[in-house]
Amino acid sequence: MTGDSGSDLRFLKGYAFASTTAVVLLAIFGYRQMQRAHFKEIDVQRINVVEPDGTLRLTISDHARLPDPVIGGKSYPLRSGTGGAGAGLIFFNDEGNENGGLTWTGRKTKSGHSAGAGLSLDQFNQDETVTLSYNDEDGERAAGLNIIDRPDVSIQAFAESAMVYKNLPDGPAKTQRMQAFKEREAKAGNYGGANRLYVGKGSHKEALLMLADPKGHPRIRMTVDSLGAPVLAFLDSAGKVTYQLPETKK
Repeated sequence: MTGDSGSDLRFLKGYAFASTTAVVLLAIFGYRQMQRAHFKEIDVQRINVVEPDGTLRLTISDHARLPDPVIGGKSYPLRSGTGGAGAGLIFFNDEGNENGGLTWTGRKTKSGHSAGAGLSLDQFNQDETVTLSYNDEDGERAAGLNIIDRPDVSIQAFAESAMVYKNLPDGPAKTQRMQAFKEREAKAGNYGGANRLYVGKGSHKEALLMLADPKGHPRIRMTVDSLGAPVLAFLDSAGKVTYQLPETKK
C-alpha cells in the first residue's frame, strides 16, 4: 500500500508539473501571438492607438464614433455622433490633446449631394492652422490650401463657454446667442484667427491665390476665371481694389 501510495503521489506531482508547464507555454505562446496578430479583414467602428501609458494618440473611426475634441486633457462633447465631419482619423499630441486629422464625408441630399474631405493641422492648444480641403454642394466645388493665423491663447476657455451655449434649448435664440458669442470672442482675439493665404479652385471654377494682412483682410488677389482670363488685383483693408492688372477699362 505504501509503495502504491508513493507511486500515485509521484504520478500526481508529475501530472501537475506537466499540466502547469503546458499552461505556461500556452500562455506565453498566446501572448506572443497577441503581440503580432494578423488579420486578413476585420469590421470595426473605431480603433484607438495609445502609448504604453494609455495616452491616446490616434483614432480611426466611423462618423458615429468620431471622438470628441480633447483640450487641456478634457473631452468636450462638441462633435461626436453628429456625422458632420464624416469618418476619418483624428490625431492627438504627446499630452493627449487633439492636434489634427483627416476626415471624409459624402451623401445624397434633397437638392443633390453634399461631399467633402479635409486634412487639418492644429496649432498647439488651438484650432486648425493649416487645412487642405475639398467641399462640394450640388456641383459647386471648391478645393484648396488655407493658412490660418490663430491667437496665442488656449482655445480651452472658448470651449468651456461654448458648452454653456450648447446646452441651451435648440432654436433661433440659441443660434443667435452662439453667433454673437463667437463674434465677441473673435473680436477679443480669443478665438477665430486670420486667413492669411489661400490657394486653390473656387466654386465658380476659377483658380485663385489670395494673400491677406494680419487681420484677415485680402490684400492681393490673383485669379484665372473659368474662361481663362487672368487678373491680378491689389486691395486696401476695406476690400477696395487700388490697382489691377490688366487695368480696368474706364
